[in-house]
Amino acid sequence: MHNQIKLEVATEVDAEQIRDLMVNVEEDEASKWYTDGERPYIPGFDSIAMQQYHARSGHYYKILLQNTLVGVVLISTTGREHARIDRLYIDPQFQGKQIGSIVLQHIENLFPQIRTWTLDTSQKSPRNHYFYEKNGYKLISEDQDERYYRKEVVDQQLETRDFATRKGFNKQNFRECSMQDSDFYDVNLANSSYSNSNMSCQKFRNINLSGSHITNANMSHSIFGDSNMRKVEICHVSLAGAYIHDSNLHNLSVNNCNIEGMKIDGVLVSDLIKAYKSR
Repeated sequence: MHNQIKLEVATEVDAEQIRDLMVNVEEDEASKWYTDGERPYIPGFDSIAMQQYHARSGHYYKILLQNTLVGVVLISTTGREHARIDRLYIDPQFQGKQIGSIVLQHIENLFPQIRTWTLDTSQKSPRNHYFYEKNGYKLISEDQDERYYRKEVVDQQLETRDFATRKGFNKQNFRECSMQDSDFYDVNLANSSYSNSNMSCQKFRNINLSGSHITNANMSHSIFGDSNMRKVEICHVSLAGAYIHDSNLHNLSVNNCNIEGMKIDGVLVSDLIKAYKSR
């Protein structure tokens, strides 16, 4: 079986086929682990656009058994030596055949530089808890909805780096310091301030930024994807040329803004307002 399983980078062309697989997975999980009309939380599972978005990351892999699509796995490399398994789903009819365990081995071989793997899974699926623990993942925390796992890969051949580990830097001031290409992982930066600094090309993944204030910032050419931005206030901000797509804008309010050239599904908003006022 091990040699029959392979990973292949998903492309946008694969999006519809992956969407169909995810619909089957969601239906299976809902029937096995959920009651009273509840459904598993799998963002965009039935959206072709979401599958295309993940494919553009370059780390969305089709799981193939003798060239038949039997699952998908999505990897986020959150640092030089840290990565996260964002999604790992196997088609229900192929579950229980050790495919998931083989995929985890393939992933570790595909990313040999990664020392720390993390993931989370629903509290409602004891099958998943057993599966990850069997494959070396340790439960590090949990809440009402999720269980959070971590696996440390021990390999003496991995390059030894200097780490500032478990050290307290509370209330420190850093001025005129070069921290280029630094890697921050599992770090508490609550209530920190960044000003007059070059933070271009930063990567923020699996980060809690709730309650943050971002002002006087150049964020041109940035991408905000697969994120929760409910009740965000955006004011005195230039969004000229911005492209918002495949997003939930329910109850969004736009007030006192320059909407010249703004379009919704290709239609000028100014034309929509004129049509509304002329009713």
